[in-house]
Amino acid sequence: MTPPTTDTTAPPIDQPPGRVSIGLERSLTQVAQVIFRLEIPHDALPDGAPISRTGYWLLVRVSEQGSTRLSDLAERVELDTSTISRQIRDLVAAGLIARTPDPADGRAAFLSLTEQGAAVVEAVSESRRRVLAQAIAGWTDEERNALASGLLRLGSGLQCVRDSHALESSATHAGQR
Repeated sequence: MTPPTTDTTAPPIDQPPGRVSIGLERSLTQVAQVIFRLEIPHDALPDGAPISRTGYWLLVRVSEQGSTRLSDLAERVELDTSTISRQIRDLVAAGLIARTPDPADGRAAFLSLTEQGAAVVEAVSESRRRVLAQAIAGWTDEERNALASGLLRLGSGLQCVRDSHALESSATHAGQR
């Protein structure tokens, strides 16, 4: 199968401070789309257990948070509880997530990865690392390190801007009450 052709020209980086090129924004969007669309290897899943990309995304979030309530997970992924409850139900049925009753609140439960769920997260992650390794096979160690450092820095910067906007928004809403 021939890989899709993409524009591999480097986006302009000679923008004045405070400006971001269209090329950078489009490049990041393209990378995000490709990563999100990477297939989940079927050999990473328990026999006959289907998992959607969204289900995998939720598995990763549960693995990052450890034991968590559904409501806390929904808040973390910024979706309504009813929106993710079906996905979680499917992951529980597949044996990838365990539900443990909350001793302090009989109506609530904690979600955590099962051993099988952790194995799926690791297998999919390893598969994605192999794809990334193929994609940057011709890069030098210096180029790989620069990319990793730059992406970490970008992620931190984006989170700071996002947090700042969230604070401004909540202050604005509080002032309107």
